[in-house]
Amino acid sequence: MRSETGSTRIIACEVMKEELLAVPLLREVEFEFVSMGLHRWPDKLHEELRRLLAGTDGLRRVVLAFGLCGGAVSGLAAPSAELHIPLAHDCIPLLLGSGYSHQSLLQEEKGTFFLSGGWLEGERTVFSEYRRVRDKYGEVKARRVMATMFDAYRRLVFIRTGHPREEQHAATGRELASLLGLQYREVGGRAAWLHRIVNGPWDDEAFVTVAPGEPLTEAAFGIAAGVATLQGV
Repeated sequence: MRSETGSTRIIACEVMKEELLAVPLLREVEFEFVSMGLHRWPDKLHEELRRLLAGTDGLRRVVLAFGLCGGAVSGLAAPSAELHIPLAHDCIPLLLGSGYSHQSLLQEEKGTFFLSGGWLEGERTVFSEYRRVRDKYGEVKARRVMATMFDAYRRLVFIRTGHPREEQHAATGRELASLLGLQYREVGGRAAWLHRIVNGPWDDEAFVTVAPGEPLTEAAFGIAAGVATLQGV
């Protein structure tokens, strides 16, 4: 049951909205989604998450479907609920299914830029930013801006997750790679971590857990955040 109230609340980045809502529920869960645009300003993302966590009184458990996200989650606490957060630097390992898969792709090509269907929706996506600059300043200026933004990248990897508008977004990914002169590759994501976010278990294998009222610290992630994996993935 997808409920407005319940003992477990999942506060998630809208990048994973479609994938999380597609997970079959084994318990009563409520969802709250945060704009992906806030990733541009970690301080603003931190404040929005702090505000949402302040409204979780009466809940037993809160799951933050985020990674470290540039330190935006550091210092957060749920006043009266147990707080869980995936042991990951960002949402890319969550979509791929493990930190190991993420690291393997980066070892193949360090300059890899990752996209998924969710990353191409919302008010400020990579491609919408290109179109905004193009419409305002022209094609030459837009290409110059994009080339500067992606100077460190050599490859674009599109993660297939079963997003309902995936074919449209994969075509956009191919167009973006061509525009930037990047290699293009598609990989299949795995939903194991997303299933655990929704239904548990939220154990130390793949999550950081803090007691009610205790702040989340980056030190709690340790070096494992980059390589966390799940058995059977």
